[in-house]
Amino acid sequence: MTTTKEYVISKLPKRLPDSNKGTYGRVMLICGSKNMRGAAALATLGALRCGAGLVTLASTKEVIDSLSSSVFEAIYADRDACDIIKDSDRMNAVGIGCGMGRDAKEYMPSLILRDGAPLIIDADGINALSGNTGILKKAKRSIILTPHPLEFSRISGLSVEEIQRNRESIAKAFAKEYGVTLLLKGNRTVITDGDALFVNPTGNSALAKGGTGDVLCGMICAFAAQRCSAIDAAVIGAYIHGLSGERLAKIYSEYGVLASELPAEAAKTICDLYKKSISV
Repeated sequence: MTTTKEYVISKLPKRLPDSNKGTYGRVMLICGSKNMRGAAALATLGALRCGAGLVTLASTKEVIDSLSSSVFEAIYADRDACDIIKDSDRMNAVGIGCGMGRDAKEYMPSLILRDGAPLIIDADGINALSGNTGILKKAKRSIILTPHPLEFSRISGLSVEEIQRNRESIAKAFAKEYGVTLLLKGNRTVITDGDALFVNPTGNSALAKGGTGDVLCGMICAFAAQRCSAIDAAVIGAYIHGLSGERLAKIYSEYGVLASELPAEAAKTICDLYKKSISV
């Protein structure tokens, strides 16, 4: 089905008067590296702006030193000094891969095979599965994969051309076989858990820019931490992400939107949707 505004509104996590930061979940983002610090910042801001109660960024010392003086709301964990795998057990959602480079391979098997909260795998986390996709069938936790077509090609063994010709059927078959929720990025992003299938109608070429996917990863983590199901977290995240891109393009054109503008715009988009949700 095509995702509708009404569906997103019905699934949007509600904010309660009698609540605290624990009510809205703990997110851990295992992201960033020396040369890709921005990816960690974008994912973190995406999670913070979409309602997560607490967001921990597990990264390198260089990334933490760079971001801690500007992103004040996050908690920082030095990956070299902490037991990230053990610390992830306390979380309500874990995201991995944004801007990690080869470092992602160090954590992937242990996280996939460990009981725990939903695990959102993006970017270099997906690349780290290349040649070892079968491990997904052994997962002990809910897995959400968010590849673009080339990343999906690496884990599916199919060409990008074949994937693009048969996006819905291939995505659904892969999700079914491996027991995951798959968000296949692109024009009319496909989200499926192997049974249900959603096609996202929002977004435009403003989002065809480095960093926008990092924001989306953080957004999905936030919704998963707020107890949305895996497929609803991905559906809501994709819809709001795309709609935020459309709204920003009206200001800056589809040429001029920056990924760093998306988290705040996503919060404004949620505000408008949330107002509609409490008026019905």
